[in-house]
Amino acid sequence: MQTAKKYLTETAVHQALLLQDFTEKSTHDHAIRLLLDEVLLGLVEKGWPQAKIQTGPRVVSAEENYGLLGCDPTEITLGSEHTRWVDEHSLLRTQTTSQIPAALQRAAEVRQPGEMILMAAPGITFRRDSRDRWHCAEPHQMDVWVLGDPELSTHEHLLRLVSDILESAVPDKPWVYSNSPHHYTEGGIEVNVLNDGAPVEVLECGRIATSLLQRLKINPLQHGGLALGMGLDRLTMLRKGIPDIRLLRDQNVRVQAQMHDLKPWSAVSRLPSIARDISLAVTPGLSEEVLTERMLHAAGDCSDWIEEMRVKGRWVFSEVPVQAVERLGLLPGQENVLLRVVLRDCSRSITAAEANALYAGIQSALHEGAPGAGYRMDFAKV
Repeated sequence: MQTAKKYLTETAVHQALLLQDFTEKSTHDHAIRLLLDEVLLGLVEKGWPQAKIQTGPRVVSAEENYGLLGCDPTEITLGSEHTRWVDEHSLLRTQTTSQIPAALQRAAEVRQPGEMILMAAPGITFRRDSRDRWHCAEPHQMDVWVLGDPELSTHEHLLRLVSDILESAVPDKPWVYSNSPHHYTEGGIEVNVLNDGAPVEVLECGRIATSLLQRLKINPLQHGGLALGMGLDRLTMLRKGIPDIRLLRDQNVRVQAQMHDLKPWSAVSRLPSIARDISLAVTPGLSEEVLTERMLHAAGDCSDWIEEMRVKGRWVFSEVPVQAVERLGLLPGQENVLLRVVLRDCSRSITAAEANALYAGIQSALHEGAPGAGYRMDFAKV
């Protein structure tokens, strides 16, 4: 079932357009930019073509972001579950893949038999996402697509591309993969780097789908290739050993000093965290991503304090004891959601009064039950 669209305010769009994109060249290049440069240089050294860099606007059409890539317009992704809509037909791009269809068409027009053309589309993207140390709502990504003869479209060539990229990005780190179908690839896989034995998803890829080539009016009997999209934030964190994705944008002087190279991370004091469970009366079925977005909006200027938010439990009206229903202000047809919200500022300690005020604001903003009702649970250490 398609979710109703929710449009961004003009202020929210303006803020998104002003947010710094660390993949762009600047006076002091960010570690993210340095890593992507190493990846592209490494590919050339390993025999792949020099990348043709693709850039594009942050606001794109739904056709560019979804339609041309083969997404069914009735799918949930076309609602507001993960998408930040600007208006009825345009959105903040959710993936750098939105820059690829036009680039593929241009490449197919000029490519000669036996030639490979490699396209790289780096940039910031915008999603409604969960919040923990590996996730943020404005991740940096890079698509790497290689167009060549149909014979390039093999699983062996795909694994070679993955191996060559990871050898440059995170040398000496092992990785594994599993099947992961996509609309615009065949034989799609998801790749996880093993970080201290724990898998961290860093990229997805596959052979360019015949259906995509046909949709773009590219002859699949003459052209084929490989499609890959990687998470630059996570690869940079893994390369340097950065423990929290928020540090990539943290303005602390000690943090910033380490964001202009790819040297191993030198620990900056991890201040104590504060955790609380917040019990809410809400509309049934709200996803963790939607709840996270509402929570971050409610936190306002303090949103960077939120280290993690996760759903600990959900109960329909009939499952909640009568006393709890009254205390929550839970209304018939609503559900009770229990959230664990962890606070930790990267630069200073958060006082108890500041934490109390933030938790109260979050509870008030997310509560949908009877006016004035609702309760919060006591502090707990994590």
